[in-house]
Amino acid sequence: MIKRMNKKGQELTIGTLILIVLGVIILVLLVIGFSVGWENIFKKFNIFGGGTDIESVVQSCKIALSSNAKYSFCSDFKKISVDGKVEYINCQDDRVASSLDGSISCDGTPAEDYCKNNLKGTLPLLDDPVEGADVKSNLKVNSKYCIVLKTP
Repeated sequence: MIKRMNKKGQELTIGTLILIVLGVIILVLLVIGFSVGWENIFKKFNIFGGGTDIESVVQSCKIALSSNAKYSFCSDFKKISVDGKVEYINCQDDRVASSLDGSISCDGTPAEDYCKNNLKGTLPLLDDPVEGADVKSNLKVNSKYCIVLKTP
C-alpha cells in the first residue's frame, strides 16, 4: 500500500525564517548607513567609537586604572565633541582625572606627542587658540590647543 501525503504548501523551517529576518535587518542597516552616513550610525549606537562624551572616557579610564593598563591610561586618546567642537582627551585630562580615584605615572608628554604625531600639530600645546592665515585648525588635546598649520 502506498500512502499519499497531501501537501498543499511547502513548510518554512525555523532556520529559513531566522535568515530572512537577519537579511531584512542587514538590508535596513545598509539603507540607513548609506543614506545618513556611517559615522552618524556609529555615533547613534556607540559602535566602534569607544565613547563620544567625557563620561564614557571616565568609565574607560576607571577600567584602565583598575587593570593598571598604562598604554590605555596614558596614550589612548578619544575623539569627543564638547559644545559642537571636536576635542581629543585621555585619562590625564583634568575633567577626567578629577573623577578618578588614582593615577598611573605616564612617561613623557602624551598630549604633546599625540598632537605632534597624530594631528600633525605644532609644539608646545597652548592655552589660547591661534588665529591666522597659516592656521588650518585649532584642535584641543586635553583642554589645550594643538595648532595645525596649513601646508603650502
